[in-house]
Amino acid sequence: MEIRRGIGVSAGYAIGDAFVFDREEYRISRRAIKPGEEDAEIERFRKAVESAVQEIRSQIEAMPRKVREAAGKIMEAQIGWLQDKSLHDEIVEEIRRQRRAAEYAASQVIRRKIKAIEDSNAAFFRRLAADFGELEKSLLQHLLGSRREDISHLTGQVVIVAHDLSPGQALRLDRTKVIGILTEAGGPTSHTAIVAKSLGIPAVVGVEGVTNDISGGDTVVLDGATGTVIINPDEATLKRYQAMERNYVLLERRRAKELQNLPAVTRDGTRVEIFANIESPEEIPEALEHGAEGIGLYRTEFLYLEHRYQPSEKEHLEAYTRAVTLLGKRRLIIRTVDLGADKMPLDGHPREANPFLGTRAIRLCFERPDIFRTQLRAILKVASLGNVGMMVPMISSLSEVLLVKEALEDVRAELRREEEPAGDGMAFGIMIEVPSAALIADMLAPHVDFFSVGTNDLISYAVAVDRSNERVAALYQPAHPAILRLLRQIIEAGVRHGRSVSVCGEMSSDLTYTLPLLGMGLRNFSVAHPVIPDLKKLIRSVSIEEARAVAEKAFSFNDAQRTVEFLKGEARKFLPDLP
Repeated sequence: MEIRRGIGVSAGYAIGDAFVFDREEYRISRRAIKPGEEDAEIERFRKAVESAVQEIRSQIEAMPRKVREAAGKIMEAQIGWLQDKSLHDEIVEEIRRQRRAAEYAASQVIRRKIKAIEDSNAAFFRRLAADFGELEKSLLQHLLGSRREDISHLTGQVVIVAHDLSPGQALRLDRTKVIGILTEAGGPTSHTAIVAKSLGIPAVVGVEGVTNDISGGDTVVLDGATGTVIINPDEATLKRYQAMERNYVLLERRRAKELQNLPAVTRDGTRVEIFANIESPEEIPEALEHGAEGIGLYRTEFLYLEHRYQPSEKEHLEAYTRAVTLLGKRRLIIRTVDLGADKMPLDGHPREANPFLGTRAIRLCFERPDIFRTQLRAILKVASLGNVGMMVPMISSLSEVLLVKEALEDVRAELRREEEPAGDGMAFGIMIEVPSAALIADMLAPHVDFFSVGTNDLISYAVAVDRSNERVAALYQPAHPAILRLLRQIIEAGVRHGRSVSVCGEMSSDLTYTLPLLGMGLRNFSVAHPVIPDLKKLIRSVSIEEARAVAEKAFSFNDAQRTVEFLKGEARKFLPDLP
C-alpha cells in the first residue's frame, strides 16, 4: 500500500482498477487466475515474447539500409531485453506467486524496473526507462491482442491515471465507465478539474510521477475532497474507504433530494438564482435533479471537438434543441465557441507562440465568419423554441461587442428572408474574463442584457498566471485583493445599469467565495451541478447583511492567504463539513 497526496478538485470517492492512459490507451485488468492455470498463463507470456521479438525483427528487415544502421542497434537491444532470462524469471515468479494473469504480471515487473531506473536520476538511465516503457507496450499488445479495450469502449469501471487530459481526450472518455480521474499535472482550475467537476467524477490532480508508480490494473482509491490517493490499499483500508464511499453517496442523494425543489432564498428573503454549467445536453437531467433552475453556461466547444471542428448547422440545431426540450421553460444560456488556447485549434489554423493571448474565442470567430455564422443561425433558430440566451466569450472592448451585434443582426435578417425563426427578443450577453472588459464594464453594460463573469480566465489574465502550470499554480489566487476589487466593480456596474450579473467560473462553485460574492451583490450563480445542494444550503442559512459584513471584512486584508483563511472560517459557520 502506498499513500500519495495531490490536489482534490472534484469531491467524492473513487475505488477501482487503474487505467494508465498515457502508457496503454487500453485496459489491463488485475485478473486473478485459478489454481492450476499458472503453466498456461506462463506459456501465453512466452508466446507473446516470441511474437514481439518476431515483430521487431520484421521491422528491422523492412528498414532501408541506412536507417537500419542507425536504428537497428536500438531495436536489437530491445530484443535482448525481451529475451533477458532474469526478466522472464521475475515475471514467471509473479504469475506463480501472485496467481495473476500474464499481462498484469508483466506490467508490474517492468514498472518496478522503470521506477528503479528513474530513481537513479542519471540522464542515460532516463533514456533506458523510456525504452523499457516501449518494451512494456509491445508485450502488452501481444498479450492482450483482440481483447484490448479502447478508452472509449470500456467494459468495466476504471480510474483514469494520466499525465494530463486534453479536451479531446476528455471527450473520448466513456463517461459511464470512468469513475475517477488522477493526473500528474494541473490545478484546481485546469481543464481536467473543470470537466471532472461538471461531470461529478471524483478527481485528484498534481500527483507527481503517478503514471510511473501505478500499473494498469492496480487498485486505486481517490478522495477527491482531500486529494488523498492510495495505491493498492490493504484490506482494512479498502473496507474503510468503501464504507466512506457508500456513506458519501447516500448523504449526497439525501441532500440533493431535500433541497431539489427549494428556492435559494437568504434568511432575510432575498432570492438568488442557481444555474448549472454543462458540456453537453446529456448532463441536463442530473443538473436538474441536483436543483439547477436552468443552464447558465452551455460550453459549445465540445460540439466542435465531436464533429471535427466544423459542425453543420443541423448538428448545432440538434444539440441545442435537445437541450431546450430537456429544460422546458427553464433558461438556457448558450456560449458561442471558445476554441483556441488549451483547446485544439481548427485544422489548418496557424500555431501561435502564446495562444492564450492569441486568436481564441470571439477573435477566432471574427477571423472565421463562416464558422461563426453557422453557429449564430442555429442559436437564433432554436431561440424561438424556449428561454434561450446567447453569450460571447473573450470580449475585451466595446468595439467587439458592437461587431458581434452587427453580425447577429445580419444573420437575423438572412433568416427572416428565408422565413425562418430569427430569435427575436433573445437575450444577448457577454463574458467578462479579460481585465480590460472588467475595467470598462460600465461602458459595456448599456449594450448587453447580461454579464457572466468567467473567473478562471479573469484571474489568469489579471495576475499573469498560467493556471495549468503547476510551477506557478500557487500564484493563481481568487482571493487576491485585485480580483476582489475587479469583481465588485463588475457587479456594481451591472446592478447600476439594471443588468443581470452571473459568475460562471470555478470561483462560483467554490463555497469559500459564496458569502463575499453575495455580499458584493451577486444574485445569480452558475456552477458545477454537484455543488448545488451545498450552495443552496449555504444561501438559505445566511442573511444578506451577514454576507455584506463578510465581503467588507474580506476587502480589509492585503494578503490572499489571510483572506482565504477568513472566508473559509466564515463559510464553515454555516457548512461545518466544508474542507
